[in-house]
This record gives sequence, C-alpha cells and structure tokens, in this order.
Amino acid sequence: MALLNTLKVVASTNAQPRTAQQTRRSKLISKLQEQRALAEAALGGAAYRRMRWATVVNAEGEPVRTHREVRLKQWWSSSSSGSILFTVRYGAKPVAISGGMSTIEVDTLEQLPATIATVIRAVDGGELDGELANAAKARTPPKPAKPVSKR
Repeated sequence: MALLNTLKVVASTNAQPRTAQQTRRSKLISKLQEQRALAEAALGGAAYRRMRWATVVNAEGEPVRTHREVRLKQWWSSSSSGSILFTVRYGAKPVAISGGMSTIEVDTLEQLPATIATVIRAVDGGELDGELANAAKARTPPKPAKPVSKR
C-alpha cells in the first residue's frame, strides 16, 4: 500500500459525449489519413493495404478469425495536362471545399501528401463543418425492413 500512496489519485469525471460534428470530423480525418498513406505508398512504389478482421468458416465448419484486405479507392486521378486532381469525399459524395467546387489540383503526385495534410488541418480546425453537415443531411436514410407476412 505504500507504493499506491505515492500516486496522485483523483475522482474521475464522466467523459463528455462527442457531438455529431466531432464524429463527422474524426471520420473524415481518418479517411484522409488513409488517403495520405495510400499516396505515400504510391510514391514509394509499394502497395498500401488496410486489413480488417473477418470471421470465416473453415473446412471443418468452425468459425475462424482471419485478416482480410479492405478495398480502397483512391480519391485522386490524373488530368490530361498531367496534374493530379484530388476530390475530398464524405461517404460517396464529394464535399464542396470552396465556392461549390470539390476538387483540388496539385501539380505532381509528390505534392499530394502535403496537400492532404493541409486538408486534415482544415477539417480539424472546423473549416468544413458546414459542408460535412450538409453531406450528412443529404444521405438517404436506410429503408425500413418490410414486415414478414404470415400465410
């Protein structure tokens, strides 16, 4: 007990719940970090793979947890002039960054990770909160399940 007396013990407070705005920001930031890692891997000539846990049934019929690769789509493409066009997306929808435009033009692929880092800082600073709220509102809600008819 003498060791525990050397620690500063305080009463814990309840954690504040995250707002919908903070949830949208963190979701977009994690996707942007993934795109930055994808761009850095493309620059290095390596493939970036994100893995997730999945449960599959083996030959004996038992469920087994394994890693599966998640298919990632890059948010950039090359234009006819050779520049890189990067589109920020929330879900499957492009997010308007400035004046209703949603694509950022970068001269080379080498500049893309720094550009994505700038967008991450802007999202973290709350510069795209209005556009993220509009994108979240525009999402179509899932259809309710149809009741099963009994015959």
